[in-house]
Amino acid sequence: MAEDVLHDLGDKVVSALVDATSAARADLAEYRDVFPGWVADSSDRGLSNWIHDRLWAHLRRGLTDIDSVELVDQGVTREVTVGLRYRARVKRHTVRDRIRSYATKSALAFWAQSEALEGLEEVRLGFGYRWDPEERVIGSTIVSLRDGLDKDAIWAVEVDAEASGGMGTEITWTPVDPSLPQIDLYEALARDEEDEAT
Repeated sequence: MAEDVLHDLGDKVVSALVDATSAARADLAEYRDVFPGWVADSSDRGLSNWIHDRLWAHLRRGLTDIDSVELVDQGVTREVTVGLRYRARVKRHTVRDRIRSYATKSALAFWAQSEALEGLEEVRLGFGYRWDPEERVIGSTIVSLRDGLDKDAIWAVEVDAEASGGMGTEITWTPVDPSLPQIDLYEALARDEEDEAT
């Protein structure tokens, strides 16, 4: 499914996302060099908003001339629509590819995949980057699919650009294994034995 989605989005859209992420990463490095105290004093939320604004600005410039793309920028709602089938929001992803958002009706509706007729459904994606909270750096460019706001990604793909001998940019992608729940078998066994004893 991920490969089909990336193919449908097309190289221009995926390249614009990769380029925007790279440019936002460079912006953050410059911000850190010029105003290190400001970056150090920034709250996680404040820095995230700053990065989001920079990423959106670069993405908007990169996608403006693509006919199949429409950009929506209405205050806190920023979306990229590709063709009639795909709609994406720009999000920071954790190292386990989780996202955070206020649980508004709009957000809950967006992240719940629609159950329309086969072939007519709208697919809602996360466009963004993986964030390292310890180093406070922008990692890989990510495209993800999830069904619900507080759920793990159904799939996530790291998308990167490689130089192809001066012949343009070649996009490579790496599927990311979903994170599995951690189960403590010792604790579960102890609970079962306790239940049997009562």
